[in-house]
Amino acid sequence: MTGCCSGAARIRVEVHRVVVDGETCERCGSTWEAAEAAVAEVAAELAAIGVAVDLVELPLPADAVAESNRVYVAGRPAEEWLGGSVTSTDCPSCGEMLGEPTCCQAYEIGGVRSDALATEDIARAIRQAAEVIPTVPRCC
Repeated sequence: MTGCCSGAARIRVEVHRVVVDGETCERCGSTWEAAEAAVAEVAAELAAIGVAVDLVELPLPADAVAESNRVYVAGRPAEEWLGGSVTSTDCPSCGEMLGEPTCCQAYEIGGVRSDALATEDIARAIRQAAEVIPTVPRCC
């Protein structure tokens, strides 16, 4: 529901990562920590303009590693907000966790490849999403 009394506009930040026996790989763990820090960084700033940010972890089973280490901001992959791309690379940490050589997602943002998204990148994606979502008038 939207309208003047339905509350703040919301941005949902989803982090998809494989979790096995309560554990995740190093790069997925780094991405999760970066997402937590990014949401903490932008929450007050965006609340001031009527936008709330929700952080949601979506744990995946071991057979869904191809969808792991992904961040979605307002329903879009974070790399799309950032003009980057995602690729799959060997992940020794996933391999150790799953007991066999495994590839996991890596990112290329601004010409730099990294195993996990940085806090600054996720915060920038959230801010870009906030610029395009309609905010709720403060009438109530």
